Amino acid sequence: GLSMAAGKLIQRAHGGWGVVGEQLLAGYRRVDNAFQGACARMNSVLAAFLSDLTSRASGLYASLRGRAQRVPLVYKLSLLITVLVVTCMTLLGSLIVQQQTRLFEEQINEQGTALARLMAQAAREPLLADDTLALDAITTGFADNRSVTGTALVSLEGNTVAHAGGYHDGSHYIQRSVMRRLIEQAPATLTWDWPDPGRDGLQVISFVQPVVFQGVTAGHAMVTISRAGVESSLRSAKQAITGATLLIIFLGIAMAFALGKRITDPIGQLVDASHAIGKGDYNVQFQDRRQDELGQLMNAFNDMAAGLLEKSQVKDALSRYVSPGVASEILANLNEVELGGKRIEGSVLFADIIGFTQIAENIRPEELVSILNRYFTLITHACEINNGIVDKYLGDGVMLVFGAPQEHADHCFSAIACATLIQRLITEENRQREQQGKFPIQFRIGINSGPMLAGNMGSTERMEYTVVGDTVNIASRLCGIANSDQIVVARRVYQNESIIPRVLAGEYQAIRLRGISQPVTTYLIETLTADWQDMIDYQFDTITRLINGEQANA
Repeated sequence: GLSMAAGKLIQRAHGGWGVVGEQLLAGYRRVDNAFQGACARMNSVLAAFLSDLTSRASGLYASLRGRAQRVPLVYKLSLLITVLVVTCMTLLGSLIVQQQTRLFEEQINEQGTALARLMAQAAREPLLADDTLALDAITTGFADNRSVTGTALVSLEGNTVAHAGGYHDGSHYIQRSVMRRLIEQAPATLTWDWPDPGRDGLQVISFVQPVVFQGVTAGHAMVTISRAGVESSLRSAKQAITGATLLIIFLGIAMAFALGKRITDPIGQLVDASHAIGKGDYNVQFQDRRQDELGQLMNAFNDMAAGLLEKSQVKDALSRYVSPGVASEILANLNEVELGGKRIEGSVLFADIIGFTQIAENIRPEELVSILNRYFTLITHACEINNGIVDKYLGDGVMLVFGAPQEHADHCFSAIACATLIQRLITEENRQREQQGKFPIQFRIGINSGPMLAGNMGSTERMEYTVVGDTVNIASRLCGIANSDQIVVARRVYQNESIIPRVLAGEYQAIRLRGISQPVTTYLIETLTADWQDMIDYQFDTITRLINGEQANA
């Protein structure tokens, strides 16, 4: 029974420890999970922090780099030269100071060694004879020097036999230590600090030479020189060298800035001149006469600007004889100017004065030319504002082309809009003439659209850009059948899909042309629809302001 109870008790104990172990394991797992989660969160925060820091650093670097790139070139060049001058002068000053220090050290060593050797030679016999009076005279005589702070004659046992000055009387343990070291190493040199409070920080150099008489060392001669004079000389030399270095650095900075200005001012002028040329101002010339590379560049720039000015003047002059579009094409393809042409789709407008012969008979030629120039100016402005070119002036008429030399998809409507605008401008001009008591000038207009040949016509010696073909001939005939202030167009013009929604017209008459079996149906343009009429009003106002401005400038 007892054994059974003990077994049950052990079993319960084992069961209890198992429960405790499971609880401990579960607790350990919870702690481990919490720790792993904390580590993960910490890693995430650290990664975010590093990412933000990297982004900020990159942004700061980009900002500084952008600001550095915006710094004027004169400052960059001046800074570069200044850094170079400062570096070179600092290195040179350091080398000079080191060289001066070495020279001073050599001088003081040579002086101290020579004095100690001379005193040893002078003290040979008195030291052997134990002539105290003579030894005191020797030490006192060698101590009578501004740079010498103390002298001594020491026996072989290290006892001071005679001395002058307060450095070698043997009363201080440091003195005794220094004397022993010097005697042991004689001949020798030793730099040491004088510890007396009254002479705090005084650094001295002691030189010792053996007193030898006929091969027998009788003692040692000791000379101590203060380094104060050396240090003072070194300080003065350093101050002079530093002052000279700073002066040269300041002069270098001023010269660097002046040199930078000398170099960068022409560059700035070149930049300004380039901007001026980019805006179309070719009257740019540098007056400076430099013999360096910048001068050569400025001369080349002057030549380029002169060439561009000449080309611009040629283009302006050429544009007065041919259309600006044609002039641009010619100047852009100077090596390809030759006879010939290509087939295009375009529109042609003819306009002439009704009753011109009678008008020419009744007025002076000068007045006739003035009238033609005035009306042709209005027609030219109307043509250009509607993307057309003036092909030629035909005495009392003018021929306009749309869709050449550059292609223009809406050439047909541009021709009709131009004709409508011409009517509006001529009506206003006639109103002003009637107010001045002058007779009005009446125009008629014919328009046709279709295939034609566009190109250079004439001979290899003399040519002009124009268009030819049946389309052009029909347009001229349509102008001939029009009456005063009428715009007559061929049927194919008005029935174009892009024309009908924008133009109001009525059928006019059918005409027969030589070489064409069917009569050509024509239409009379009445007006444009409301939306497009607003465009004509705007063009009219624009040209009116332009003409008034030209008259005011004249």
